[in-house]
Parts: sequence; C-alpha cells; structure tokens
Amino acid sequence: MTFIKLLIAAFFCFLAITFAYQNDFNVIIKYWGITEGIEVPFFVTIVVSFFSGLIIGGIGGLINDLLLKREIARLRKEIQSSEGEKGFNDIL
Repeated sequence: MTFIKLLIAAFFCFLAITFAYQNDFNVIIKYWGITEGIEVPFFVTIVVSFFSGLIIGGIGGLINDLLLKREIARLRKEIQSSEGEKGFNDIL
C-alpha cells in the first residue's frame, strides 16, 4: 500500500513539474486597488491557490473535529450519569 501511495505522489509531482514547465509565463495580480500589481509566474498563483484551499479546508475540518469531540464528551458524561442512576446490569 505504501508503494502505491508513493507512485501516486510521484505521479502528482510529475504533473506539477510539467505544468510549471509548460506555463512559465507571468501574470499580474491585482486586488481591488490594494496592490499596484504583482507580477508572478502563473504556476505560483495555482500553487498558492491550491495550498490556500488546503489550509481553509483543514481549518474547517479541525473545527468540525473539535465540535464532534465536545459532543462525544457530552454524550459520555450523559451515559456515565445514567449508569449511576441505573446499574448497567439493570439495563440488560
């Protein structure tokens, strides 16, 4: 399985390198007059956009995980309190 992951990662690296090689022209980045215009290679804009999406998605996933952990802790506490009222054997 590790070998397959390595092959997939190598394939995506190959795609990224060939994309950067074939798209070596520059683009000008402007944002609502905040910047005068920054000239960067095209592939840099794609890479920055990709990693920005990963970071934003990761933050969203982290928030979701924290909310789920809090819910799990609340439910465990509820189970423990209900076990204190009734014995576990009484339920069965």
